[in-house]
Amino acid sequence: MSRRGKARKPRQTEIIEGVRAHLEELEGLASGLSNVASRKTRELLVGEVREDLARVISSLDPIKEPKSFFDPADPETAGRLVAMALLAQPRVPLGRIPRSYGSGVYAIYYNGRYPAYLGISGTEMPIYVGKADPSSTVAVSPREQGDKLYGRLADHRKAIRTVEKFALDHGLPNPLRVEDFECRRLVTATNAQLFAEKHLIGIFEPIWNKDTNVCWGISKHGDTEGRSNKRSPWDVLHKGRKWAMQEKLEDSRSEERILEDIRKHTEAKPAYTDRDEIVEAFLSAFAQDPLLDNESDAEDDGGDDEG
Repeated sequence: MSRRGKARKPRQTEIIEGVRAHLEELEGLASGLSNVASRKTRELLVGEVREDLARVISSLDPIKEPKSFFDPADPETAGRLVAMALLAQPRVPLGRIPRSYGSGVYAIYYNGRYPAYLGISGTEMPIYVGKADPSSTVAVSPREQGDKLYGRLADHRKAIRTVEKFALDHGLPNPLRVEDFECRRLVTATNAQLFAEKHLIGIFEPIWNKDTNVCWGISKHGDTEGRSNKRSPWDVLHKGRKWAMQEKLEDSRSEERILEDIRKHTEAKPAYTDRDEIVEAFLSAFAQDPLLDNESDAEDDGGDDEG
């Protein structure tokens, strides 16, 4: 038998062996990495590198795989569904909501003429969204949940009424008025509110939510005794709550800075003006790739032939 040179490995095998060699090298470096470097490396591996590897594996499979799949039990999916259900609710005046049982999620809308909020006034962009947790984590009915959703909205209404009265009593321009606010509210199954609130904040980035870091503070209460809390941007802009006007408190931001933050945020996050536009954004998150065959006619294969 004639002697021949060693057969050349397929290129794909060489690439895979190279990848494995680099992984072994990385493993050898592990003990010498700092905590920060180690954490960042892990994040890259479990994030971008894992996604790249999954994409390559999928490309090598002749059977197509959807890039996503619908899982009703997934918290993010549940959050989108609850958020869509909230949008199905009618907008009602904040000043006219009756006391009622139930916990869940809500959105507050502004329709007034306060200059800083004109960019969202009268639109489908809420100025604040929130959740109300039930009285019991095992509550199975609105009555067992307590009047928590009403309580949260009533707290916000009280805060607005307080600063409205202060502004009118002191002749301040452009007062907030309860009559200029509407809300949507949705009573949900216990714990469903946890997923929905996060999704709502992510979609709308409301000006008054703390997560947005613009004009938070309406949800704060008089808890300043013995603490070094600063006056929230909401209380700097909308004066009137006695505990927030204590002289010992410093402004967390100047009024000029807050107004500028609102202006920049409103420009960067244009308001939704049509509810259908929001629904379309929710629905697009559920869309999967169409998985069309590149050929004019797909292969006729219904499985393995037998017989």
